[in-house]
Amino acid sequence: MFKAIKQRLEGLNTFPFYYEIAMWFIFICIYKYSVLLDLAGLPNPNRDDFPNPELILFAIALSLYVIPFYRWIAPTLLKKKKHGWLALAIIFYFGIVCKVSNWVMSSIFYYITAPSPLKDFYHKSMLFTRGLLTRPFGWSPNPLLADIIVFLSVSFIWFAYENERKKHLLEKDNLVLQLESLKAQLHPHFLFNTLNNIYGMSLTGNKETPAFILKLSDMMRFILYDCQRNLVSLEKDIEFLENYLEMEKQRYPAAEIQFTVSGDATGKQIAPLLFIQFLENSFKHGAHRLNDTGFIHGSLRVEGNSLHFELRNDVFAVATPASNSPYGGVGIENVRKRLVLYYPGQHDLSIGKTDDVFEVKLTITSLSS
Repeated sequence: MFKAIKQRLEGLNTFPFYYEIAMWFIFICIYKYSVLLDLAGLPNPNRDDFPNPELILFAIALSLYVIPFYRWIAPTLLKKKKHGWLALAIIFYFGIVCKVSNWVMSSIFYYITAPSPLKDFYHKSMLFTRGLLTRPFGWSPNPLLADIIVFLSVSFIWFAYENERKKHLLEKDNLVLQLESLKAQLHPHFLFNTLNNIYGMSLTGNKETPAFILKLSDMMRFILYDCQRNLVSLEKDIEFLENYLEMEKQRYPAAEIQFTVSGDATGKQIAPLLFIQFLENSFKHGAHRLNDTGFIHGSLRVEGNSLHFELRNDVFAVATPASNSPYGGVGIENVRKRLVLYYPGQHDLSIGKTDDVFEVKLTITSLSS
């Protein structure tokens, strides 16, 4: 699983967990405790803020019955969209199970408590709840309704966040497929062009031919093996870009192609193949394809855990099908989605186009180490 996705999903699960804990603390340990304290009517000669703290344990024990309902029964019925059955489950569970649980817990606390005014209160509670077992109705509506509202809210929140988690997993699977598609597109397109260049170099007896064959081998190894992982070494990704540029410089020796790298990329990791699409588009749409005055200027700068990528290339001012088409098409849209998934709220991508210049600026503010 993507490290960024894992962190994001852990964040999604944090809120419902803390909400559930808060409900137990505020509703059970404070509200229910105060209600039980009033019902018990126990003396408080010292005017303590929290007299008889044993009642907090009693309040918790009286509420344990609801855990199976809001953790399993309600989510299961919601998932199956059986809302009518959910309504019946609420009536049955809070009308019957609640009474049985209260009688059992009252009995347990009565038998384990030493003789005291508190034991007398547990005895009254035991007798009261046992009497309720003989009647289908007669339960006090206010505390029962409060239990239903509070714990149904917990169940709804867990259900909603579980749906959101599944949605993000589907997005992840979809983007993994898109990444595989991107790599599949890159392989033949880049490979055929590069092999043609190397073939031309070999025909002219260029001494650099073996070096370029080695560069191509390194690039294909990076795509086939390193990019199978969710995050790759930034150093290797930069090396891949530099090798790609060297290959393209062989195709367009007269073009002004400059790309600078600065900063310390040691130990940094990044999502694979984020930048290659921009470079490919520069060579695809650039004016250097038809004249010798075209330029491609780029830079990649690492500052701490931040990365700044910039790329500019000239295009023909005269409208052509290529210049009128959306910049990058599906490939750039793929990069946008992957940036949102890998670096949510931690990146800024801007793509601008004038009559004769394309410009891309990408900032990632939280690189993985």
